[in-house]
Amino acid sequence: MNYLFYGFLGYWALSLTFFVYPFKKKNNFRYSKYQKYKQRKAILHISHRGGCRENLENTMQAFQHAYDLGTDCLEMDLCMTKDKKIVVLHDSSLLRMCGVDAHVKEYNYKDLPKFLERVRLDFAPNDYISTQTCKTPYLPLFEDVLKTFPDVLINVEIKTPEPEVVQAVNELIIKYQRQDTIIWGARFQKQNELLKSINPQIPRFFTVEGILRVYLLYMTGLLPFFDIPDDSMQAPLYTDDFYQWKLQVAQTNSEKIQQMLFHNFIRFLGFISKPLFYHLHNRGIFVYYWVLNNEKEYERAIKTGCHGIMTDCPTVLKEYLIKKKLYGKQ
Repeated sequence: MNYLFYGFLGYWALSLTFFVYPFKKKNNFRYSKYQKYKQRKAILHISHRGGCRENLENTMQAFQHAYDLGTDCLEMDLCMTKDKKIVVLHDSSLLRMCGVDAHVKEYNYKDLPKFLERVRLDFAPNDYISTQTCKTPYLPLFEDVLKTFPDVLINVEIKTPEPEVVQAVNELIIKYQRQDTIIWGARFQKQNELLKSINPQIPRFFTVEGILRVYLLYMTGLLPFFDIPDDSMQAPLYTDDFYQWKLQVAQTNSEKIQQMLFHNFIRFLGFISKPLFYHLHNRGIFVYYWVLNNEKEYERAIKTGCHGIMTDCPTVLKEYLIKKKLYGKQ
C-alpha cells in the first residue's frame, strides 16, 4: 500500500514539475510583430468575421473597418465555388445570407446570389444587420483579402476542407508569402491532419476534439508528457447571448437540456483554465476566447490568462483594451 501511495505522490510531483517547466515546447508563431502578445504585454485584438455587429460579416467593408481600427487579427471562414474560387463565407449554405437553400459550391463565383436586405446574426437571439449600408455587398475572394491586408494576422477556418479546397487555400497563402501571418484550421481532427500534411509550416488552431483532449490530459496530470499537435487554442466562452441563441435554435426539450448542461460545463472549464493557459503559454501555444462582445465578458477572459479575445464588436474591444492598457498598438 505504501508503494502505491509513494508512486502516486511521485507521479504528481513529476507531473507538477513538468507542468510548470514544460519540456515539450513549440513555436510556430515566427512573426516577430506578435512577440509582445506571447510575452503577455498586450491582448490580441481579433475581429470575428471582421466585426459582424458593426458591419455586414465577412465583407471587405467589415475587414477594412476592423483594419482601420487597428485590429491585430481578422477572423474569417473559407469555402470554394463551383469554378474553384476560394470565397470568404461562414456558412457553406447560402440560406442565412442570401435566402437561397443551396451551397456555395453549386455556383460559379460571378453567379452567386445577392444578400438579403437583413441578415440574421449568429450568437445573438433575434438580432439582424441591414445590408443596405454595405458598400461591398458581395462575398469577397480570399485572394483579394490577402492582397488588401498584407500586414495583419488572419485566422481562417476552412468550412469545406476537402483536399482540393485545402490545396487551393495553401497555394494562395504561398503565393502571397503569408505562411507566418496565417492561422488555419477545420472542424475535426482528421481535417486538421490534412492541413498539416499539405503545409506543416502554417500554425493550426485546435479542433473541438483537440480542446477536449487537452482538458482531459490536464485534469489527469498527463498533459506535460504528451505532445500537442496544434498551435493555437480557440476556446469558446459561453456568453449569455450565445447561450440564449442556442436555446432559441434548439428544437426539442432534450436539446435545450443539452445546452444547459453544456453551458455549465463550459463555465466550469473557465474556472479551472488559468493554470492550463499558463502551461500552454510556456509551451508556445496561443490561447484566445470567442466570441465576446462586452466589458464583462472581456474581463472574464482576461482573468484566465488568455492571449487574445475574438469579438463581433471591434470598436468596443479596442476601447476596453486601451482603458486597461492592454492594447498592442499604443
